[in-house]
Amino acid sequence: MRKALFLTIAVALLAVAAGCGGEEPPPTSNVPTLVVTPTVPTATTPPATTEPGQAVCRAAPPVGTVAEGLPPVTDQDWIRGPADAPITMIEYADFQ
Repeated sequence: MRKALFLTIAVALLAVAAGCGGEEPPPTSNVPTLVVTPTVPTATTPPATTEPGQAVCRAAPPVGTVAEGLPPVTDQDWIRGPADAPITMIEYADFQ
């Protein structure tokens, strides 16, 4: 029993001591490194065609309504809730 305990402690101490090794020194080779300096072309902008303050924003008219192209609610549709509800949802697929 004492030998196993001594052996376990010795192996643990050896593993800790091996993990505390020194760092590897950096390489001392004198290989020149290539330094690249990128050249960024300058962008030229065309002169303005309008006077400052002349921009006008006009909103496009709406393309169509949401219910455009959908069939109206009929008695054949499955209805749940009051008939005079402010919002009506129609489900065209069975999600079961």
